[in-house]
Amino acid sequence: MKAAFYARYSTYMQREASIDDQYRNCQAQADREAWAVVARYKDKAMSGTDADRPGFNAMMADAMAGQFDVLIVDDLSRMSRDDIAMKMALRRLAFRNVRVIAVSDGFDTDSKNHKVQAFARSFQNELYVDDLRAKTHRGMTGQAQQGNNTGGRSYGYRHVPIEDPKRLDEYGRPVIIAVTREVDPEQAKWVEQIFQWYAGSHPPRWIAAELNRLRIPSPRGGTWAGSAIHGDMSKGTGLLNNELYIGNYIWNRSRWVRNPDTGRKTRIARPKEEWVTKEMPALRIVSADLWDRVKARQKIQRERGVAIRVALHKNARTGAGPKYLFSGLLKCHCCGANYVIVDNYRYGCAKHRDRGPDVCSNGLKVPRKLVEERLLEGIKRDLFTDEGIALFKKEVARLLAERARSQGRDNDKAKRRLAAVENEIENIMVAIKQGILTTTTKAELQKAEAEKASLEKAMNANTSSLDNIPTLLPRATDRFRALIDNLEGVTQAQVARARTNIKALVGGEISLIPMEGGYLEAELRGNYAGLIRLANQSPGGKAGGGSKLSVVAGAGFEPATFRL
Repeated sequence: MKAAFYARYSTYMQREASIDDQYRNCQAQADREAWAVVARYKDKAMSGTDADRPGFNAMMADAMAGQFDVLIVDDLSRMSRDDIAMKMALRRLAFRNVRVIAVSDGFDTDSKNHKVQAFARSFQNELYVDDLRAKTHRGMTGQAQQGNNTGGRSYGYRHVPIEDPKRLDEYGRPVIIAVTREVDPEQAKWVEQIFQWYAGSHPPRWIAAELNRLRIPSPRGGTWAGSAIHGDMSKGTGLLNNELYIGNYIWNRSRWVRNPDTGRKTRIARPKEEWVTKEMPALRIVSADLWDRVKARQKIQRERGVAIRVALHKNARTGAGPKYLFSGLLKCHCCGANYVIVDNYRYGCAKHRDRGPDVCSNGLKVPRKLVEERLLEGIKRDLFTDEGIALFKKEVARLLAERARSQGRDNDKAKRRLAAVENEIENIMVAIKQGILTTTTKAELQKAEAEKASLEKAMNANTSSLDNIPTLLPRATDRFRALIDNLEGVTQAQVARARTNIKALVGGEISLIPMEGGYLEAELRGNYAGLIRLANQSPGGKAGGGSKLSVVAGAGFEPATFRL
């Protein structure tokens, strides 16, 4: 039997040794059963309610691939504290005949009543999370009512820890019992300046660009963006909406709820009567008059935006997805940011627009219609030429011949090793028949049999779909030309699919390079792997068998460049 361990601890307050402690309990179980431990998985400082845990996801993937026969955990709560997630994990593991043992719980899926025990344990774990969440919220409410920090940082302030004069932690340092704030004079100066700029009719993007020009670090230490300044008035986000700047501390404005389908957290506003507010005059940075002038201008801007949206409603576009053929594919060569629609009809660098020329100097803009016209023309004319496809066929033929030679050498090596392993198994069986049956011989037999199965599987593996590429190429080029001929007339409803095909053909992105003459040069690379995937698509647009082309995609092909 091949065994694997999974261990997890929840918070940064717990010790790294917690993982080792769990492994030790799991190892004792494996030793008692004389199981070979083939893998150990772990997640550090991650909640059991979090579905996106790298260690857990890797463990489940390997279990589905048949990499081990038994999963050992210290207790079931290590796997998950979500009742539904726990049941789904156990069902998936059972489907793959993976036995699950939780040492401290005495849980074993080979036990007759394991479903009852799993139900009780997962229900208990979920109640624990709910209880812990309620207690944590209660404690944070008490801290907020005292005006102490409950998490997060606000630009313009620094945190001041409050230490217990009597208690020490395990490292001999005073235990921190709370954290309060005080005004940071240097940052406060810029907070007031931002409010003055906005009240003086400067837009948030101009303010961000000016701060970046002056090399003023953002709240997170990087560069400023307009969105961090204007935020959302209704949610109280953004620097201009932080009431702490007028000495009004507000906590509990919202809560985070995990979407059961996506696993992502969504912010939900709380009723105003649930807010915790406290007047803290010592934290005031902005005068009441300046605050009111900013709020008045925000109101005007909001009303103007609403009027524009109402006027344009008949042409408003709803729903997600790309609006144009090249949305998300155009990249600024200078900074790597997306080229996005920056006004009514032109593309421009998003980072230059949002953060200013001191973050990205590329201020060149180009009409959307010109981009689509020139790029489609370039894709038609230059992307997959007859010369390029001939070179691609030659490269594929070389790789196929090389792989055939390599496979021959690998098969010879595997045959020799298989013969040696079969000989080892025969010798172990002779020893067992003679009465030499120990934990060691049993483990060695299991190890040898597993290696034999692996070798046989490798030798009997199907040939790669790379072999099919030469026969796919004619169909690929025909389908490519049919696609390109139809791109110019796609409707809005067809944009998403057409854009997906273009993305595959150009390898994911198109670089726009600013030139000295004041124009942009587009660089297109033909992705031959994408061409083959296009040929493998069914009429409905779904991929067929697929081909592994990472070894040849783009190899030896020069990019096509042309002026926009």
